[in-house]
Amino acid sequence: MLKQRVLTALPLAAFIIWGIFTQPVSIIFYALLLITAIAGWEWSALSGISNKALRAGYALSVAALAYASHHIIERYPQWLSLVLLATVVLWLMAIFHMFTRGPQDANQLFSKTKFLLGFAFLIPPVLALLLIRKQPEGEIWLFYCLSIVSFADIGAYFAGKRFGKTKLVPKISPGKTREGLYGGVFVTASVSVLAGLYFELQAIPMVMLLIITVLSTFVSVAGDLFVSLLKRERGLKDTGHILPGHGGILDRIDSIISSAPFIAFLLSVVIF
Repeated sequence: MLKQRVLTALPLAAFIIWGIFTQPVSIIFYALLLITAIAGWEWSALSGISNKALRAGYALSVAALAYASHHIIERYPQWLSLVLLATVVLWLMAIFHMFTRGPQDANQLFSKTKFLLGFAFLIPPVLALLLIRKQPEGEIWLFYCLSIVSFADIGAYFAGKRFGKTKLVPKISPGKTREGLYGGVFVTASVSVLAGLYFELQAIPMVMLLIITVLSTFVSVAGDLFVSLLKRERGLKDTGHILPGHGGILDRIDSIISSAPFIAFLLSVVIF
């Protein structure tokens, strides 16, 4: 399983890094729309839609609304901060309910809104990632945003395997441990310091970069747990099979959909 994950992850990571540092914003935008459409297809299944035509319609609707939202934001950029803030608040509410009400109550709360939550959770990350990429040194900041999730996964996996004893939220994701979470935070914090020194980032103090990294790592876990909650309700192990060893697109970007708006909002307050 680990070997298959690595064999998929390495070329995928190389392709993404190549795209971040070499491709214009327009190409990245259309790539994000494609990813959003696939994620919408998978989310429709988590929402209980089984008809393929309806699922395709849902996926296209999410991508089309993301496209329209981007062009609206280009015309009215002052709205973007409100969209990001609203998304952050929505994720904080989801986190609160997952950890305080338990998976059953949380499932009941979200069961009637999953269809709409797909739009609310899949579209803002597109706007957030584009905002980051458009900034000075935007390719570095976009790489930073996506790297947090990857290094958090790596740190959590190995720390959890070596030290994991205390379950994080056993009724939602039995494999996750507090020790794994702390390992993920440690790795992302360490990498952010090294990256800050290597890229000689002048726009943000190192302490602030660390704070954003640590907070974003915790928020990224929320996205992972939320999608896990939806999968457990539907009796699914993965959201799809498009990425061997990883599952579906949502299995790979679940942490990004929660962390990207959060990072973009904090960076917009601090430096953008």
